[in-house]
Amino acid sequence: MTNQTTHFRNEIKLLLQAGLIIFTFTVGIGILNGLDLVDFERPRLMAHVHAGTLGWITLGFIAACLWIFSDGQPVTGWRAAAPRGLGIVGVLSIVFYTYAFYISNLDLRLAGGSLTLIAIAGFYVWLIAQLRGAPLSTPRLGMFAAATTLTIGALLGVLLGIWFKGGLRSLPSGLFVTHPTTMVVGYLVLAGMALSEWRLAPEAARQPASKAGWAQVILPFLGGVIITFGALANNSMLIGLYIPFQVIGILIYLVRMGPKMLAVPWPAGGPARHYAVSALFLVANVALITYLIVNFITGAYGDPPNFGLIPSWMIFAMDHAMFIGVMTNGLFGLVNEVVAERRSLWPWADHALFWGMNLGLVGFVVGLMQQSAPIKQVFAPIMGTSILLAIVVYTFRLQTAPKGVVARAEA
Repeated sequence: MTNQTTHFRNEIKLLLQAGLIIFTFTVGIGILNGLDLVDFERPRLMAHVHAGTLGWITLGFIAACLWIFSDGQPVTGWRAAAPRGLGIVGVLSIVFYTYAFYISNLDLRLAGGSLTLIAIAGFYVWLIAQLRGAPLSTPRLGMFAAATTLTIGALLGVLLGIWFKGGLRSLPSGLFVTHPTTMVVGYLVLAGMALSEWRLAPEAARQPASKAGWAQVILPFLGGVIITFGALANNSMLIGLYIPFQVIGILIYLVRMGPKMLAVPWPAGGPARHYAVSALFLVANVALITYLIVNFITGAYGDPPNFGLIPSWMIFAMDHAMFIGVMTNGLFGLVNEVVAERRSLWPWADHALFWGMNLGLVGFVVGLMQQSAPIKQVFAPIMGTSILLAIVVYTFRLQTAPKGVVARAEA
């Protein structure tokens, strides 16, 4: 049992609360789409995706960065003042950006994407400044590598917006693929590993990374860079190089964190099981990505490869395994720790939201892989309503949480 405090209690609560509210929009569209009640047009689905990946996941990731990079570190001057302003700008710009996608306005999309990039870049500068003098632990290295990839992905998103507006036409068409590839394969894999390791083994954040820890971070980071350039060049050989880098990095992570995962008291509740199941979904996601890449480089999608031939069920299965299975589990665990002293408020909800969301997700992904509408329609509302329950419960707990964020992670 480990107790920790943070300099940025209010900023963390602001980012998590805003993320939960924005996530409501994502979940609402997801339930209706999963039930096949509404045939959403592409702009609405893109708003659904960006509200989830930026409004929920990235705001939550930034909250985690504020926590881990201020823990035990001096925070003075602009480094103490900047996070609140950047957080407000980030929240407002992401809401604006999501709205621009929803109404399919390219000018507003470019403006919203640029504002979001500024906020992300600002947090990245803060992170670099805060990293100096801090122990280069494996979780901190992972968070830093994820933040680096996130910043690159955000820049690519803005460049893509300029391309859509008729500018930068000299850039290759592979730009369409590099933006989502960087965000999912690079940023979220690293973030998922770092977040779960930090909270399953809080003491690891204060100890210098071992050689295995460095390899666990560097290999997936390089794999993400390689697959980004491979997608940009539409080069199947480069894309295939991603597999050994990513797989070896994940194996190192599993060997290092396996004992912590096995020690998690699954029936007892608490945040630890969210981090453990996040790690399991991370393995499943990397397996799906590896399967996709093997098909890609062996000519299953044409020669030269045509990204348009990738089956939609594969993309949706990978996205939900990552967005819900890996990152939402990790962030729900984090919120659970932030409001640790308020778990007595509706304690039954912790079990209902955990099992409902994760069993619903497994069934939903199976339905996608089997291309079975009935299975998908059964499990989508189970997953979605469980997440809505979590949003309501965590909102009440955040609004009534005592002063001082106290984190308790089951080691």
